[in-house]
Amino acid sequence: MAGKKVSFGSKPSPEKTVNVEEWVANREPLVEELPKDEPKPEKMKRLTLDLPESLHKSIKLKATAEGVTMADLLRELLEEHYGNKV
Repeated sequence: MAGKKVSFGSKPSPEKTVNVEEWVANREPLVEELPKDEPKPEKMKRLTLDLPESLHKSIKLKATAEGVTMADLLRELLEEHYGNKV
């Protein structure tokens, strides 16, 4: 059985007058099948840690300079150091 990807359609803009029935009938499906050869995404776990402000600022500046989120930057660094080690 292939995994499922759930996405939410965009809300109609409040500036426009929208026929709600038409919007519901014509919006994108909320559930779409993932290709069978695509692996299921791994379940994520949350990690909370306290950092000194200076370190937080350094990470934030680096992430901004690279155009990524802090979470993505840190995930990549952790994966490089700890990933694929069993």
